[in-house]
Amino acid sequence: MNRATAEKHGLVDGDFVWVTSHHSRIKVPVRTMEGVNPNTVWTWNAIGKRKGAWNLPKDAPEGEQGFLLNHTISELLPPEKDGYRYSNSDPVTGQAAWYDLRVRIEKAAETEQACDPSFPPLERPPGMPDRPDVLRFEAGGRKQPWDRRPDPRAGRRAAS
Repeated sequence: MNRATAEKHGLVDGDFVWVTSHHSRIKVPVRTMEGVNPNTVWTWNAIGKRKGAWNLPKDAPEGEQGFLLNHTISELLPPEKDGYRYSNSDPVTGQAAWYDLRVRIEKAAETEQACDPSFPPLERPPGMPDRPDVLRFEAGGRKQPWDRRPDPRAGRRAAS
């Protein structure tokens, strides 16, 4: 959030706040910056992952410190006059429409210094291979089978 706005609310980097919408609320850490509108709170979309998801280690930062803004967003817009409820999603991408969500920010208590909601870790699916310690792509310059980009070295003549 904007640094001056955070200061008005008595917030500094690392404080936890409750972000409350008309639908729900989440508890997240604050990071301040100059480059965001003073009346806007901003986040990357989907910076959290459930513990155990994506074959991440159980203590991965994404599961410990990450969060999903989607928990504050209703899946449906309010009913139309005929009762029909449209999806509350971006019409182009289908992603949750969080770009215009109005929220209230409240500093969390000192005893509330963890992201919320949190969920129990997912169990590893049967047959999933062990997670490698280091994940490398194109190791040694070899192209992977899924990489269909043309080789920029192909067709070059050697200098004589």
